[in-house]
Amino acid sequence: MFWLTRAKLFFQKLGSGFSDAKKRVYKAFNLKKKNYAAADRILAVAGFFILALFVELTLFNFRHWQSVGNREFTPNILLGSGYTDNGDGTYTTGEGEYQIELINIGAKVKTAYVEIRNADWNGESYEAPVRISFDAKDTSHYQYSYLNSRQITPSEPRSEYLTFHLYGEAKDLKLYPYVGADRRLLINIRLNPVIPVFFEWARVLIVFFFAVFVYFFRPASPLHGILYLKTDKKVRYGMMIAFFLINALILHKVNGLNDFYQGEYGVNTEQYQRLAEAFKAGSLSLLFEPDERLVKMENPYDMSYRASIMEFDDYRFDHAYYNGKYYVYFGVVPCALLYFPYYLLTGKHIHNHTVCYIGVLFIIAGFLLLFDRLIRRYAKKCSVALWFLTIELTLLGSYIIYVTKRPDLYSVPIIWATAFAVLGMWAYLCAIPDEKDIVKRKEKEKGKKKKKNGKKAGDTRHLKQGFLILGSILTALVAGCRPQLFLIVILDIILLRDYCFSWDYLKSRDGIASVLSVGAPMAVIGGLLMTYNALRFGSPFDFGAFYNLTFNDMRNRGVVWDRVPLGAVIYLIRPMELLPEYPYFGNISVPNMYMGETIWETTYGGIFWSSPFCLFAFLPFFRRKKMIKQQRTLYLLSVWSILIAVVIMIFDTINSGILARYFFNFCFLWMFAASFAVWILLAEGNIRKTVFRAVIWLLVCLTLFETVYQILVFMLDSGDYLKGNRADLFWHYYYLFGFGL
Repeated sequence: MFWLTRAKLFFQKLGSGFSDAKKRVYKAFNLKKKNYAAADRILAVAGFFILALFVELTLFNFRHWQSVGNREFTPNILLGSGYTDNGDGTYTTGEGEYQIELINIGAKVKTAYVEIRNADWNGESYEAPVRISFDAKDTSHYQYSYLNSRQITPSEPRSEYLTFHLYGEAKDLKLYPYVGADRRLLINIRLNPVIPVFFEWARVLIVFFFAVFVYFFRPASPLHGILYLKTDKKVRYGMMIAFFLINALILHKVNGLNDFYQGEYGVNTEQYQRLAEAFKAGSLSLLFEPDERLVKMENPYDMSYRASIMEFDDYRFDHAYYNGKYYVYFGVVPCALLYFPYYLLTGKHIHNHTVCYIGVLFIIAGFLLLFDRLIRRYAKKCSVALWFLTIELTLLGSYIIYVTKRPDLYSVPIIWATAFAVLGMWAYLCAIPDEKDIVKRKEKEKGKKKKKNGKKAGDTRHLKQGFLILGSILTALVAGCRPQLFLIVILDIILLRDYCFSWDYLKSRDGIASVLSVGAPMAVIGGLLMTYNALRFGSPFDFGAFYNLTFNDMRNRGVVWDRVPLGAVIYLIRPMELLPEYPYFGNISVPNMYMGETIWETTYGGIFWSSPFCLFAFLPFFRRKKMIKQQRTLYLLSVWSILIAVVIMIFDTINSGILARYFFNFCFLWMFAASFAVWILLAEGNIRKTVFRAVIWLLVCLTLFETVYQILVFMLDSGDYLKGNRADLFWHYYYLFGFGL
């Protein structure tokens, strides 16, 4: 305790001295006291930039300082029989052994420079890495002992420097590069070089922005004292536009990274394009006749049986096959609204990645508009800082980055269902009159005879019919994209419950108009979808998923509740797998005891671990009475968001399987629930300062964690093939974040 007290006093004196020196500098420049706060922030930002530079030159380049005292030398090199010396410093590989031995070293080896590359490399294009295995003889090993292997590429100069941890002096080293025959190579090996400083602006900017973020969003930040609603409308809209544009630009880059998805890579991913052609020809089935062997099969939905009779390319995988015709079982709405009109107008097909990106933009806009409207109506004590923290955590935890980097057919209906659901919720919120609308209505009807129109809904509380119609259209379209997400209509009912459950209001003139505004679009769109289904599959409720030519017979998949625990563990509870090298997280397989067939992909881990912000969603269950008293609507929205998310998760697990993209079906609802719970908690009038500080620090740390996590798992393949198709990016990030190698 004595030393802690002394340390505390020391830092207090240091801070006081720095503050006095700072004031003297301000006075020397004739700076007015009212500008001290702004000057403090400028100094802090400048200090953080200097700190970021310092961290880059020290921590991220500590191998340089560790190797400063090394004495470099060139070892005796003995090449295997598979190398032919060309006489110009290069070697051609042929038949024989490819090992390279460094013999009679007799010194401690701490570092090495190993350059083995294509001799004709131009220094600009990406050079695929060469994997090299290393064996060593040292003081403790008289026979070669395996050390490890390393991927080396001249495209990443940092990869050519290695750090060794041998026992005493090295006697011999053996390298075995996996190069293959008929290659002209440049080979250059040196021992104990000083590892250069590899300066990376990307790391500097990451550290700088993290430090600035913590400074401006710490509990003591003035941003927590500025209420979101008290900001000028132009400033508020400016923040929303800036948030939208920054995230739109980042996700645009993500959307275009993988060349694999810049076109349609197989017949199963071009279904919407082919459906547009069918619509133009006046057909609901695709314009392809199935192979006669498929038509004559007793059970064409058995993949093993199908594969024994015909090749994979002889039928249209992942299409609905019914009564001798091919159909598209994916929701028809994206095709009807985007693919088909585009094809009619241009004669060309729009790509899936473009449709996905447009949908992502609508989702970001929907999040912004919905949060803005909810705060204006139900969370008036929400600060600017809390608004940013919750909406950013919602975006990071929603899996929007994953579906954006995998912009294929399978992501299209999920993205657009989410966009329509969120925007529909916003539109219904806009339909509810706020205080200004009520005042205007009162002034308009002043002097007129007033009539009672129902509970909490007199003449001054008319719903805005235009927004009701818009909300109804958007929500109905969800069913034509991803039917299970139509459950979000429960949240819409919660928002409109004062009107929905008031018989006096419903039988009033305004109530009848509201029922028609909601019911008519729902009935029209629902009727069209049901007719579309009935014309194809004979039932208005059959979307055709059971006739899918996929890995298993969906017709007999059935409702098996034993699949639910497996889905709950993988989607929610399973911890992330940590690794000692980049990307520091591993793909999680699905080992289980389920004796049956289901579909699964590797995932990153359950959302309780990968997006721990969602755990705030459980607050309403522990603080029920206080939260209901504080804000009943947000409480109901939070609780029902979790319930809907759980139902969707169970539905997906039973009917489809465990796939990484299905996280996006329900994760945004968990984030909604967590955000609403935090708004209520921090709006409580008697909340203690220590609780406020703890919650804010937790939100700040979670934002940093989820940002780092998304950066690291970005190159981790889970059905998106980014690592394999952009190996250049992977190895760049590998050595960018693997600075300790």
